Amino acid sequence: MSSAPTSPPVQRQKSAQSLTLNVNAKLQQLQLHQQQHGRLPQRTPSQSSIHSNASPQNGSHTPLQSYSIASPPPLNQIGQVRCLQTLSQVLDSTHSALEATEGERDDDKGNGSVLSLALDEEHVFSGSQRGHIYVWNRETFRLERILYGHTAGCLAMAVDDARGVLYSGGGDGKVRAWDVHTLECLYVVYAGVNSGSILSLVYSRTHDVLVLGCQNTSIQVFDVANKDSKSREERLEEIATRHSGFFDSAKPASESTEQTSEPAEESYVVFGDKITPHAHSGYVYSILLGSLSGNSINAVGEEDILFSAASDGDIKLWRLNGATLENIGSLDRSAMPDSYGGEDEDVCIHSLAVNDGLLFAGLQSGAIEVWDLETRQRIRVLAGTSSANVFSLMVHSHCLYAGAADGTIRVWDTDLQLLGRISCGNDSVLALVAPKDDDLLIGGTEDGAISFWDTSAIAVSLSETTAPSTLNLYSLSKDNSNLQQPQIPPFHEQGVQSRRHRGRRMLQALGQWIQLKSVSGVPELQSECRRAARFLKDLMRQLGAADARLISSMPSSNPLVYGRFDASLPAANTQPLAQRPTIFIYGHYDVMPAGDEALWRTDPFEMVGRNGYLYGRGVSDDKGPVLAALFAISEMAASGQLPMTVVFCIEGEEENRSVGLHETIEDNRELFGVPQLILLSLSYWLGESTPCLTYGMRGSIAANMRIESTRKADVHSGVWGGAVNEPLISLSYILSHLSDPSGRIQIPGFHDGVRPVCEKEEAAMRDLVQWIIDKEAHAPLVTRTVLSPISADPVDLELGSGNPEHSLSPEDVDRRAKADLYNQLMQRWRFPTLTVHHMDVSTVAARSNTTLVPAAAQASLSVRVVPDQSLEDIAEKLRTHIEHLFDNIKAQRRQSVAEGQALLDDLKLHLDVQPNAQWWLADPETPVYKAAAKAIHDEWYGSLDDVDGNDSKAHVPLLIREGGSIAAIPWLESFFAPHAVAVNLPMGQSSDNAHLDNERISLVNLMRGRQVIQRLVKDIDQVLQPTP
Repeated sequence: MSSAPTSPPVQRQKSAQSLTLNVNAKLQQLQLHQQQHGRLPQRTPSQSSIHSNASPQNGSHTPLQSYSIASPPPLNQIGQVRCLQTLSQVLDSTHSALEATEGERDDDKGNGSVLSLALDEEHVFSGSQRGHIYVWNRETFRLERILYGHTAGCLAMAVDDARGVLYSGGGDGKVRAWDVHTLECLYVVYAGVNSGSILSLVYSRTHDVLVLGCQNTSIQVFDVANKDSKSREERLEEIATRHSGFFDSAKPASESTEQTSEPAEESYVVFGDKITPHAHSGYVYSILLGSLSGNSINAVGEEDILFSAASDGDIKLWRLNGATLENIGSLDRSAMPDSYGGEDEDVCIHSLAVNDGLLFAGLQSGAIEVWDLETRQRIRVLAGTSSANVFSLMVHSHCLYAGAADGTIRVWDTDLQLLGRISCGNDSVLALVAPKDDDLLIGGTEDGAISFWDTSAIAVSLSETTAPSTLNLYSLSKDNSNLQQPQIPPFHEQGVQSRRHRGRRMLQALGQWIQLKSVSGVPELQSECRRAARFLKDLMRQLGAADARLISSMPSSNPLVYGRFDASLPAANTQPLAQRPTIFIYGHYDVMPAGDEALWRTDPFEMVGRNGYLYGRGVSDDKGPVLAALFAISEMAASGQLPMTVVFCIEGEEENRSVGLHETIEDNRELFGVPQLILLSLSYWLGESTPCLTYGMRGSIAANMRIESTRKADVHSGVWGGAVNEPLISLSYILSHLSDPSGRIQIPGFHDGVRPVCEKEEAAMRDLVQWIIDKEAHAPLVTRTVLSPISADPVDLELGSGNPEHSLSPEDVDRRAKADLYNQLMQRWRFPTLTVHHMDVSTVAARSNTTLVPAAAQASLSVRVVPDQSLEDIAEKLRTHIEHLFDNIKAQRRQSVAEGQALLDDLKLHLDVQPNAQWWLADPETPVYKAAAKAIHDEWYGSLDDVDGNDSKAHVPLLIREGGSIAAIPWLESFFAPHAVAVNLPMGQSSDNAHLDNERISLVNLMRGRQVIQRLVKDIDQVLQPTP
């Protein structure tokens, strides 16, 4: 079905000569709507509900009766419709530099309007008012390309699936044919003389022709099969003679046909014998192929019927005879009163749809007429809101969807009962499209947004039982007061689905899991954490786990979620589990608090898809990667490709020092077998586009220090100053002697155990720096923290700004950038650090009252340790050094008293030093790491075996370390020694904002991360050393 283009309202006309307005279709209609109703605010992507209409008369079938459906009330709610992802054609500050380099996006709301949509197997195509066509990946929702060519709005599109060709019709009077695989323009078709905008477009597979509905009231046919019947010279001669004085006169010179240089693509023409002039008495807004039985896809033996509708209010029927049209009648509206209350000018028809013997016509008034194609009678009118022009109609999954100017998509069932509405904000819904084999509805709106709606809940509500392939994962209420189990049928009952459907199931589960506020360390949210644990346990069971349970050895801590998938070959499961080689997958379901929610663009505990990213607390750290691993393993088990038993250990206290993890694993060791590989994803790429593999992390020590006076209260500095001890000054003294002004730690013997940097390590780091400078120049790591070599005005940072005498050459800038980045990475990964996190005083009054001497002061600090420092040794040295500094303070105080100073109080030190996490360093040259690197490379770039050693891709993934700490990794390796090897596979990008506001993860990374795990696990039994 062709989505309905739009244009200013045109009164009923009987002569094409009375058309005196030069329009560019949809945009001017929108401009008129905005003049009448005011500029409407831009929408914010959010969950939208299908609201039920309780009016009983909606089920009536009285002919020509009108039914008011204005603003259906939110009564008898039938389910939730989830917006899986919202993409944008409009460039704004939220798009990354990587996205911007794909091509300039439309830079304002008007130019960015989504005027048309089309689909093929891999892509979604969206046409904008400026004429650009945006190509989005259907699986990852990422922008792959922007197609340029049309000099005015892309108003209609159609796809020839057999040839793999996209046809686009524009306001410039041309049709462009694009190869959907290479995304290159194959040829251009010029419409007839004075055609104006191509408002509608449809492709007939039966006759291999394109049918064009035009602004000049004509319908034109382009014979694709015989397009070369005229010589190239004849075609170019015809093009040269054409110039539209009527339609081109009002266009800017840069857009006129005469002055627009033609592209290098082959050019074709619709000649006069293929044009039906004055097919209507108004603009031909919509054309649709179907049959008189009312099917949009004809059965064997049924002939193609072309339905056309225009601003004159007529609906005409045409028979295609090859590349010619024969009018076979019309649906007579002339004698019918406008019983729905519209004025004569409101009969303008913008959109058509056909299904099961019925034709639906969307009107400018907001009404939808229902026609019986067998009797050719109008049997019903579905009335809409005032001026809510029905711009687009779509029949999909036994429902009628109507996109309107009021920003809603109204939904009717097969009995024409109104089910409710999907709210798309306040911007007009201009285009709708849907894949044939999916409960997915895609809508394009005036503000440049393309929204992907999961309508499976509607399908569930229309049947008493849910089909095996239908998922309803959004049964979780907004207030989380009534948790239901995830409704995913066991995988083995469904068989192996397409990659896209498997990804959809994973995203549905993740969206529900994110809603649970599983923040650890907060007593008020402990029950929420336990519900998140139960959700994951139930999900494991539904995905076919042989065992799934909650285990805990500490009643006060959140439980650990255990799951097991047995190897596919029975012979691999003959040993008792306690002696069986296993793969151990570690992760966590607890998350950090959302912080200041005002900084979030959307609800932090409501997963939102936007421009190829998923936003929400925990999508990157660590719920998203955990589900990627779970779905990867469950799919392998279901398809009989799991070579070893895999156990999952997903804890709920990782953000709270992994309280209870050690005890629980120790008490349940037999459940985990003999792990050969410990797999996790708890780190991030260095940049935005280059996959990485993490092989090292620093350890950590936490310390809390409090110095308090023996007096019990704050005192006034004007009364007691000089006669009492100052805890805050003493605390500051100690902190200032932990490191020097350059940041070098001054604890005696602190650096003694640091492993020297060898030549090989230094060379590898410099190669890594060069890669980042060359390939990731726009990554936050470079742009925020180093002097970038792409700077437009390089200056010497030490000598000041902008002074030409102090400016550096490009070579100096490049050298400085590399040196800065090298030093930063070494400091962040390779060397120990000490950080003071905060200082505080004893009372609220002391914080705000500048006349008080606080009775106590405290500080929190941490130390990051590196190979080959001993965690216990450094903790003891830190403790000893702080106590020594405090003893110095006490000694100086005693000396002052001996010299005559009278102090009325004494000082006490309270010190707590806790070793939290050991440093971890793996050997990237081991077979396991080489297998992991190959899995990453093969997934992102194809087989590593086919890459030349000099190719830059041969260096991917980048081998990196991180400055953070994960206590579980070194402990698990040690506990399951000597066979266990830990591999940290990062899925997130450097801009994921883990622990910060607007946390996100790239959908591409999440999907490919799942595939990487499958590639690694598939042959891992051939890499791991056999267990004796």
